[in-house]
Amino acid sequence: MYERPEVAPTRRTPSATAGRAAADVGPTIPVLPPDAVRRPAGHDQSGVPFVVAGAALLAATVAGTRLFGNESLGVVLIPAAGLAVAAGFGRRCMRLRPHEPWLPRLLLIGTVVKLLGSYARYFTLTNSYDGGGDATRYDIDGRRFVAAWTGLRPTAPELSDLHSTNFMKWITGIVYYLFGQNLLAAFFLFSLLALIGSYFWYRALNGTQYADKRLFLVFMMFAPSIVFWPASLGKEALMQLGIGALAWATAILLGGRLLAALPALAGGGWLLWIIRPHLLALVAIAGAVPYLLARVGRAKGSVLGRPIGLVIVGALVVVSVAAGARYLGLENLSLTSLQDQLDEQTALTSKGGSSFSHGSNSLSPLTLPQGVVTVLFRPLPWEARNAFQALAALESAVLIGLIVRRFGSVALAFRRSRKDPILLYSIVLLLLYSLTFSAFANFGLLTRQRSLVLPALYILISLDVSLVREGVRDRDLRRLARTGG
Repeated sequence: MYERPEVAPTRRTPSATAGRAAADVGPTIPVLPPDAVRRPAGHDQSGVPFVVAGAALLAATVAGTRLFGNESLGVVLIPAAGLAVAAGFGRRCMRLRPHEPWLPRLLLIGTVVKLLGSYARYFTLTNSYDGGGDATRYDIDGRRFVAAWTGLRPTAPELSDLHSTNFMKWITGIVYYLFGQNLLAAFFLFSLLALIGSYFWYRALNGTQYADKRLFLVFMMFAPSIVFWPASLGKEALMQLGIGALAWATAILLGGRLLAALPALAGGGWLLWIIRPHLLALVAIAGAVPYLLARVGRAKGSVLGRPIGLVIVGALVVVSVAAGARYLGLENLSLTSLQDQLDEQTALTSKGGSSFSHGSNSLSPLTLPQGVVTVLFRPLPWEARNAFQALAALESAVLIGLIVRRFGSVALAFRRSRKDPILLYSIVLLLLYSLTFSAFANFGLLTRQRSLVLPALYILISLDVSLVREGVRDRDLRRLARTGG
């Protein structure tokens, strides 16, 4: 007897005669069973061999360094390991997320671009700046640590603590001991760590309605400041990793999954606390605001999740703000102390060829728009005085053009900031960052520092306004956001 084939169920749009109720339904969106998603041909292989090959290349680098004294092996094997792991991880993503078929290719190309950006950063340090930079100091002290640990030097450099710059000197020694005393190899390794942070930012968009995830990943993989600045042996690379981990953890926490957020929250928080506690304070406050004000999700069967989360978030804010105040040398958190700290930062940074006339600092909300422009977009084209500033001004001009071109996305982000807490998190982080770093009076420092917060700005311009025009319903958007569609 003839059997009717099974067809995946769909939501039917009522006919036009159904009246007003039909207009409220929105477009027809098919609901496919999980096994209806077909993987593209050629992408069903396991990525485990690639990841194992990457780990083997790193192990070979350590063995070549420690057993055979080859200090330059990492220049070749570390990038090769990064590419192998990217290829394997991309295949894993293809299996787990077949609705993101563009992800593996963008990850692999982004890894290549990041390595090229790291080499450009190294070339800039050794040729344009004649070796004058933070990475050079870390390189010198890292070699001293290795000499002490291998018996070539009587004592290791004395460090009063393992925070901030001292931590960078110590971790450079660890990297040199394992992977060889080669500055370029260290640049490659740290750039790959920063790339992981960029991917964490991308995962923070999971569950965000109207998000154009492919567009945002393109920004994270290829935006010049994100590719170039956090791509060296330095604090920026580790901060990109830490802030990205905290952004992902914040998105998970705002989705109501407290336990799932704890590993990334602890790892990213520790990294910021050990290097730049004041950034941890900014991120903690930015995460606390949507947790208190926005519509935070709740896990099924969880009754105490939000109260416990409030306690954890509150404790994190108090601890991070106190640590940031100690790091900056603030005796208290009065307006006078904050004003004095801003003035001190202006005086410290208004030196060198990249300094500019800053004017006076103010904590008034009326000056916040000026601070946003200074931190996110300067130098402007007419302010550039050398080639590096011209490139930064060109990127700022393109970014301003993108904001104008995608102004509907920015407006949508503000309108939906309470429904999608990660949008409110990005907005608050941008405002806090602008308020803090607007005291800098040096274009070089501003360009480096803003590379860490640009992902939050790119989130705001990566929403798909066409979904609003098409009238797609929120419940369908929630399903699409969970699947990345």
